[in-house]
Amino acid sequence: MRVQKVNEHTIRIFITLTELTDRDITMADLFQRSAKTEQLFWELIAQAREEVEFNLDQPFWIQATVATNDEFVITIMKQEEQLEGLIKDKVARKSSKGRVTELVYAFADFEDVLAAVGRLPEFSQLRSGLFEFEEEYYLVLNRMGAGKKRLLTEAILDEYGEIVATTGVFLSEHGKSIIPVKAVQTLNASFNKPSHS
Repeated sequence: MRVQKVNEHTIRIFITLTELTDRDITMADLFQRSAKTEQLFWELIAQAREEVEFNLDQPFWIQATVATNDEFVITIMKQEEQLEGLIKDKVARKSSKGRVTELVYAFADFEDVLAAVGRLPEFSQLRSGLFEFEEEYYLVLNRMGAGKKRLLTEAILDEYGEIVATTGVFLSEHGKSIIPVKAVQTLNASFNKPSHS
């Protein structure tokens, strides 16, 4: 395992498939919360504290992504820097390819999806789709711009679900399409009607 300190608020931990296997953790385990992955996580934090003096003394955000065929990157970011860092990272990665950023969030159940979309600010150009894949719900969002409303949107979605490194194209091909277009508008119109007129 390698620990890389990005800045005071963010670290990346690189872990190989072999190291996961040695701990009896599968790739699927890594992307789900379980006792085994939690134990691994705290081990990693202890290692980071020793190696790069990274102390988690406040709420944090964690993301696991596949780096290569046999290596994973676990990014740990302190909460206060999460939004700013996430946007910068996304903008930096996507703008180099010159395409609009797409966000994909995974939710454990449908109620979480409803609760999240019910609180989202309105975007005139928003494109959204809802998919189901391996018993989880995935909300795909496009055309949100890069202003404060987008930051607010990501903060709300992070409360109910987690951002994932998959794409709408993958989900439309391999998952079950529930509401392929205007998912946010459709869900709010159908389930989140205001209780007062």
